[in-house]
Amino acid sequence: MKNEIPVMRFTDKGITEVRLTIESLRKEAHTKKGSQGTPISREEASALSALAKRADLVEAVPEFGEIDTATRFENRLAMGEYLAKTISAGTADDDKGLWTWISMIYLDQLLAPRSDGTLLLASEYRYIPDKSRLRYYRHLAKMAWTIFRQYENRARLFLSIPCHVHSDFVEQSQKDDVRSNPNIIDLCLELFYDEDNAILKKGVGASVKREGSFRRLVSIVSPQLYMNFDLYEMSADRIDQILPIEFKQWKTA
Repeated sequence: MKNEIPVMRFTDKGITEVRLTIESLRKEAHTKKGSQGTPISREEASALSALAKRADLVEAVPEFGEIDTATRFENRLAMGEYLAKTISAGTADDDKGLWTWISMIYLDQLLAPRSDGTLLLASEYRYIPDKSRLRYYRHLAKMAWTIFRQYENRARLFLSIPCHVHSDFVEQSQKDDVRSNPNIIDLCLELFYDEDNAILKKGVGASVKREGSFRRLVSIVSPQLYMNFDLYEMSADRIDQILPIEFKQWKTA
């Protein structure tokens, strides 16, 4: 059953209220580096999400229509596609109030479930956009929207993960030479993506030191190839032919 409501944004007061509520839920033991987040109850999550319904904290965004708050997303790809259709203007990129509001209406899908029934509340930049260089791409909902707008169906390479998951692939999607060359993306889909199961092949996300890894391809190998080949004019199959032998392993994976 749908539950379509007008698209809204948090006011400055609303963003502050969301931030303070998140801070009140965070526990010091779970704020240290390496922590996956703070376990919170479903009731606490619902109370945080309910801030999006408070008339004193939000305002209408007339340039957009309605959004279905009852939509359940299979993964971040589905979320990105839906949001790209709903939030069509690029001007939304800098709208902190909008993306904080969207995070709250879909909050239960942006929190990792635990076996004991609680949910993991991550750092606030997962839900409130942060423009700093090392955090802007870590907002779960906004980056799903951004990446789908950039790559459309090719975004499955980066977004075939649960809505609450952030991965190195998401960060790598923002490398300039990756964004600017669709042939490289097509090559990566051929090598690293399991189309039958709609997931990345196991081991693809290994470190740059591992032979044949995605990070090695985009960080080391492709820059070297650009020195001698015009990869922008070469098809994915043609680029595949000049790759080092280390990448052949994915043909049978």
